Amino acid sequence: MMKIFQRYIAKGFWGPFLGSLAVFTALLLLGNIFGHLYVFTKGEVSIFVFLKYILCQAPYFMVKIMPIATLLAVLMALGKMVASGEWKAGMAGGWRPFDMIKPLLLCAAMAGLIQFAVQETIAPELYLESEHIFRRDIRGRDDWARLVVNNVSFSAGEGKFITCKVFDGRINTMHDVMLSEYSEGKIKYSLRAVTAVWAKDAEPDGKDANADGHWEFRNAVETKYGNSPVPAVKRYKTKDVHVPVGPGDLILENLVPDGINLKGLNGRISKLKLVGAPSVTERTLMWCKLSAPFANLIMALIGAAMALMFTGNSRFYSYGLAIGIGFLFWASLVFSQEVGNAEIMSPAMAGISPIALFGLFSAWILKKARAF
Repeated sequence: MMKIFQRYIAKGFWGPFLGSLAVFTALLLLGNIFGHLYVFTKGEVSIFVFLKYILCQAPYFMVKIMPIATLLAVLMALGKMVASGEWKAGMAGGWRPFDMIKPLLLCAAMAGLIQFAVQETIAPELYLESEHIFRRDIRGRDDWARLVVNNVSFSAGEGKFITCKVFDGRINTMHDVMLSEYSEGKIKYSLRAVTAVWAKDAEPDGKDANADGHWEFRNAVETKYGNSPVPAVKRYKTKDVHVPVGPGDLILENLVPDGINLKGLNGRISKLKLVGAPSVTERTLMWCKLSAPFANLIMALIGAAMALMFTGNSRFYSYGLAIGIGFLFWASLVFSQEVGNAEIMSPAMAGISPIALFGLFSAWILKKARAF
């Protein structure tokens, strides 16, 4: 009997959840379209490109709005039970308030898992594709992802460093490049070239990501510093240089927070560490992505408290207040992430603190609603 009643309560969640998710996703898509209406009307954009852009944006908006859909689903499910008298009947039958909320919390946890799965699989790739479509096909910008980087420097092994004025990730080429080798604080060797191009090896061994290629320094000048006061200088039309850093380690596209998953963030942080660049933004984003699915549980608790505290004629007031709290929570997530990016707060605290604060708040209002 208990399981039947719990399944009945859980059934009331998914209809409002899917309906709210569809409506809010459509509204956000429309808002995005109107926000870029001047671009779509100004250029010659085919209907195929336009529809592809919309479809690629949809999973991104679904991930963003899923906690709000969870909030509304819990509100509607419990509101219906309270209005129909089922809530009082359950209480009279010996059910504790929190026991009747548990099935909805389980549904919210499942919604969180769905959100995490979409966030880590199709949403980043499709969102990045939508950005490519908008900036490349609609606005005509070929390097919006910043594959061309100025003044790059990185370690090429123990005591070895490479610097270049320009790295072009589109064609895997470095311009005005120099390899320097130091020993005991003194320069022992340098190789300067007009360009360095990544070339594939004829027989790659496949042991690591860069084992199948090497840098080909062109129009190069080699300088060896020995005990002689005059260094030995030699010129090369081309000279092969094998170092453990390939173009894949140097291509660092402009960070698109919603176009990357946790695996991609890990790889990006490793690349930044390799070239000695800061990674605060990436680490903050990682913690925010890890904590994002828990927002569904927080919204479910807030929705349950609002539904129990405001009944009868106050139902619409509770809906409005709950949605307001939901969007306040959303704003706090964005604000906390920016605080983390500014290094005012640690990346972990930036990701966890909104979840913890609103979790405590939702527990407090549930206690006020006598759900425990």
